[in-house]
Amino acid sequence: MEAASSEAKARRRHHQFVLVHGMCHGAWCWYKAATALRRAGHAVTAPDMAGCGAHPARVDEVRSFEDYSRPLLDAMAALPEGERVVLVAHSHGGYSVALAVERFPEKVAAAVFVTASMPAVGRPMAATSDELLAFVGPDFFLDSKELEQENPEIKGKPFIFGPNFMAQRLYHLSPPEDLTLGLMLIRPANTFTTNNTDEVVMRDEKLVTEERYGSARRVFVVVEEDRGIPAEFQRRMVAQSPGVEMEEIAGADHMVMLSQPQELVELLASSEPEARRRHHFVLVHGRCHGAWCWYKAATALLRAGHRATALDMAGCGAHPARLADVRSFEEYSRPLLDAVAALPEGERVVLVAHSHGGYSVALAAERFPEKVAAAVFVTASMPAVGRPMAVTSDKLLAFVGPDFFLDSKELEQENPEIKGKPFIFGPNSMTQRLYHLSPPEDLTLGLMLIRPANTFTTNNPDEVTMRDAKLLTEERYGSARRVFVVVEEDRGIPAEFQRRMVAQSPGVEVEEISGADHMVMLSRPQELVELLVRIANKCTSN
Repeated sequence: MEAASSEAKARRRHHQFVLVHGMCHGAWCWYKAATALRRAGHAVTAPDMAGCGAHPARVDEVRSFEDYSRPLLDAMAALPEGERVVLVAHSHGGYSVALAVERFPEKVAAAVFVTASMPAVGRPMAATSDELLAFVGPDFFLDSKELEQENPEIKGKPFIFGPNFMAQRLYHLSPPEDLTLGLMLIRPANTFTTNNTDEVVMRDEKLVTEERYGSARRVFVVVEEDRGIPAEFQRRMVAQSPGVEMEEIAGADHMVMLSQPQELVELLASSEPEARRRHHFVLVHGRCHGAWCWYKAATALLRAGHRATALDMAGCGAHPARLADVRSFEEYSRPLLDAVAALPEGERVVLVAHSHGGYSVALAAERFPEKVAAAVFVTASMPAVGRPMAVTSDKLLAFVGPDFFLDSKELEQENPEIKGKPFIFGPNSMTQRLYHLSPPEDLTLGLMLIRPANTFTTNNPDEVTMRDAKLLTEERYGSARRVFVVVEEDRGIPAEFQRRMVAQSPGVEVEEISGADHMVMLSRPQELVELLVRIANKCTSN
């Protein structure tokens, strides 16, 4: 049985990759990556688009983008029923891959855009090209040239990269011999985008649909040092396509398959598309808030095919309990503890804590470490092993000072059995400390939906769970994979204090999100979702 399982696993690890080159290039540019993939047991097809590489057509015979992409479309059409491939696009090849996905979504396990043009659903593919040209400016292409068009039936002129452009923009980190090879093998190409309003496929705003292209698993590989498609523009394309996963490769130029071939191959082959496709995220809100604050992130996760469970802690959000009914931190965290306890045997979830929700997640990780794939603390209170959880809260209060919470208020406690007073954020505190970079409508939503909360930390020495120095153990909570997401612009839990918490917990991984306020899931939802998926993917591949 074990041998059969290993054999099945080995079979699953072998994929079929279809590698699609960029403008003026050909299948030849994949020679390193194709060799490495085949050596690892994968099947590889690297077609020349029409008029490129060793393809027999001349540039004046390739009359449309449909003609140009025909080798890829024919290869997809010829796949046996039930066979699914991983399409890998580079640069301009993203348009051909998008067209193939739209035509044959049932044959695509994943579409990977390696610093490639990635069109958005419901927009003409040419719009992406037009936006890139506007972004880089008219002098970007240096000594590249437009040539005379020999076929009067084709609008627009053929284009070929110049030696300086290739050396400075595309191959600046690649081995010199690969630049030489490129200079020997590039061929002119029609773009079918600029100055060609009659191009049917590229200008059709109804071409790429949510039901077909949008339903495919798409992964974008960002290359920070790319000078051909700048990283900022790469991320713009990702932002225009909610649900797209994002990976990164460092130390590569535009010709990733030549400058960092092994890293690219490892990324492509690192995990099975089906296995990486779905994760279960449990989203835990902070003080006075509720599951509602995850509405953007939960939607994006669900759209990408993941499970997202956003819970109201007791007495929060739409939870039916009244504040006076929630007598302890254990009771407050009960919805999370019950949800994790109810998970089927063998299922592991990614717990995501925000702000005060870190304490509940820490408690759940201690109680059910075998059910936690990772605990992600998004600018959240992250207690340390061997110390009472309340110590983290006490230290934060000492760090920010007594005037930090502005117009927030302590309310009268209606239940004499609960020590300490309920707390609620004030409008100024929310505006200035928590939501200062979030859309105004999310601040309005927050002001409408927050509820008072018992803290169970300050002025409450009898709180058993929060004050227990032996609660969090190295063997259970400490053994879970923990990731802390630092938010530099956070005014609710200052970045310096975030890093102090990390320093007190050796082994915790650190990620960062920029341009967000304390309410990261509202001010930077897409960036957060992409990060969460990357973290989850690493969990399942380890």
